[in-house]
Amino acid sequence: MAVGKGLADYKHYLRLEGEGQVAKHWGEQDHFEFNALLGLRWLPFPWDRYLDTSFAMGAGLSYATDEPEIEVEKNDRTARLLGYLMFELAMVVPRQPNWTLFARVHHRSGAFGLFDGVSGGSNVVGAGLRYTF
Repeated sequence: MAVGKGLADYKHYLRLEGEGQVAKHWGEQDHFEFNALLGLRWLPFPWDRYLDTSFAMGAGLSYATDEPEIEVEKNDRTARLLGYLMFELAMVVPRQPNWTLFARVHHRSGAFGLFDGVSGGSNVVGAGLRYTF
């Protein structure tokens, strides 16, 4: 679950956004994850009159309530607090301007040792449906 807000627009090209996320992992991982980020969204694409599209990148912090097992197995060590990167491609559902389909890469990272000496991290690819109020 996430909540986000547009913070500032630059003409009709870029939007600065803030977002907070809560994620529940299950299966190989069993913990909660809390993320906070600032992102930039590129708005205009040549085909927008047919399919309104945007691309976003964001960076912030990620806190896991337990050390994620997948990160420990892959990297030998991890930390609860790591850097967070997000990359997203979004498309507004035709004739439903409040609904957006999106695909996102969710990346937790030690940022080359910046966070507790951790050099690895993890990636998750996800998709979703977002409603804009």
